[in-house]
Amino acid sequence: MRCLSGLIPVVATLTSLGQPPQGGNEPREFLESIHGIRTAGRLELVSEGRLQFVSDSGEKVVPVEPGMTFRLAGQGPDAATGLAPFRLELGLGQRLCGRLGKIDDRELVVLDSSGSSKSVVARTGAHALIQRPGETLVIQDGFESIDPNRWSVVGEPMLADDLRITGNHSLKIPANGASLTYRLKAPFPVGRFEVAYHDSGVKSEGRQWFVDLTFRGLSGPETIRAILGWSEESLAVETPTGPALAVQRLARKPGWHRLGIRFGQDLTEVGVDGNELAHGKGFSGPLIEVRLASVQNGNALKTPEESLAGHLDDLRLIKFSDTVGGLETDVSQDEVRLIGGDQIFGEIREADSEHVKLSVDGSIATLSWGEITGLFFRRASAPAAPVEGMLARAEWRASAGDDPLDLNVMEGAVVGLSSENLRLATPYAGTLTIPRKRITTLQVFGRGRRIVIDPMAHHLGDEISTLSPILDPPQPEGGTLERSFDLQDVPEGSAFLVLDVVQVVGEQADVPTFSDMVKRGELRTNVKINGEPFDYLNRYIKTRNETPERIRIPIPRDQLRAGKNTIRFDQGGTANDPNYLDDLGILTIALEFPVGRTSDANPP
Repeated sequence: MRCLSGLIPVVATLTSLGQPPQGGNEPREFLESIHGIRTAGRLELVSEGRLQFVSDSGEKVVPVEPGMTFRLAGQGPDAATGLAPFRLELGLGQRLCGRLGKIDDRELVVLDSSGSSKSVVARTGAHALIQRPGETLVIQDGFESIDPNRWSVVGEPMLADDLRITGNHSLKIPANGASLTYRLKAPFPVGRFEVAYHDSGVKSEGRQWFVDLTFRGLSGPETIRAILGWSEESLAVETPTGPALAVQRLARKPGWHRLGIRFGQDLTEVGVDGNELAHGKGFSGPLIEVRLASVQNGNALKTPEESLAGHLDDLRLIKFSDTVGGLETDVSQDEVRLIGGDQIFGEIREADSEHVKLSVDGSIATLSWGEITGLFFRRASAPAAPVEGMLARAEWRASAGDDPLDLNVMEGAVVGLSSENLRLATPYAGTLTIPRKRITTLQVFGRGRRIVIDPMAHHLGDEISTLSPILDPPQPEGGTLERSFDLQDVPEGSAFLVLDVVQVVGEQADVPTFSDMVKRGELRTNVKINGEPFDYLNRYIKTRNETPERIRIPIPRDQLRAGKNTIRFDQGGTANDPNYLDDLGILTIALEFPVGRTSDANPP
């Protein structure tokens, strides 16, 4: 089959869905030591929260040390679940990808790609909820009901609960002729349609079920039809009033699959489970209608079996649009960022997969996700509950394929590990149960107790940031930052203030003018706990700090106490100008109390 050069980027995106991982003969898990040496084997949890790695031969058992990294198979879920439409950002590259369950004044609920499990995240730990870059959901329908305000119904389509991808129901379209039609209120020319469908594998002459997309062409309606069954043993695509397409034969297979149709003025592409079914030129006008239907013709000589029907679930219609960047300009309020880049500030009252309700100046505004690129939450963080165990950063696949956008990334404490799952206790998202087969990377920091005091980014200094790397937020908060936290007790042993920082001038950094000033006591960011100074950030920075780094500052044991504590950062100016401050970012503030061997307390 000939290839159209203009389709290469789109083909790469569609065919990434549902593809098996490459290199099947490689070990499923291996250890990457701090020296870069790789050992094939398997990670195990032993007593008292310790991890060990057992080589494939079983002859070598390696205690897990800070700085070790483990690489696992990392297979995504079944392609029928589709791509994750939302990404919840929690700072420092941490994110959960999936479906949006709900948002209220206390928490966000994020469902995984299949909708079978959920994560409940405190709003005090959430930074932003964004859609996939360049995409906005126009409709998402899991067919928990047949909405008469959305669908025009012909015949007797119904809800079914015996077959479904997500939720409690799917849409059942009987074989004797029925349809649902959605007429777009605001047609658009470029986007993607996708839906999960169940193929029974039955062949029935003279009967078909299909999906139609109709466009407003220059010379009249133009339609593309994806035929899912039953008269033939293979899938088919027709464009009776649209552009000619090159169609590749794909055999029908029983079970759930995902149909995807990407459309635009320059191209059309149809795929099933990431396998290309058809491609060709685009349509001459915008999409105006979606139809889900079955028909029977004169070749259907008898009434079909009552059980013969098509099942559809998890339908999404997505509009492509240019993502317009922007910066948070008022971190004391929630922000809804619109497709064109406009920002609406107020209080996000609630949201689901369809709409967002925002209070603005005492009035409630309701917006659809088709108008929104993302939500950015006001920075009103609160200390998190402690997590304790083997502290680590886990990455695992949220969707089929290998797109790095579809990796979940979270930090926490490993509190359980079996052949099936890894359990990760997190500061703001509770304890996550992660399928072991989806994990790609586990980076170990060491055993200990971690208390996140503030997960939000702060910009200390005196200048609005307009240069790269941009400090977040761009407006400076001045030269002082203070946070309070409570300790039920002060654990025995070492204690560390753990900070993620960016653009801090170090004493040894390759910026002679400023580094020399820091050595003389100028431009320092000093730290106090409970009113007592004990250190400054700059002496822990050995690089230019152009990207975030994690630093660990030992805390004198007598400075912490049971009950309320305060931590304060104070910036100093220069000898000539005490108001001239260094502009830097403090991205996370946490306490850690390491346990175990001395090496556990000082990860690199």
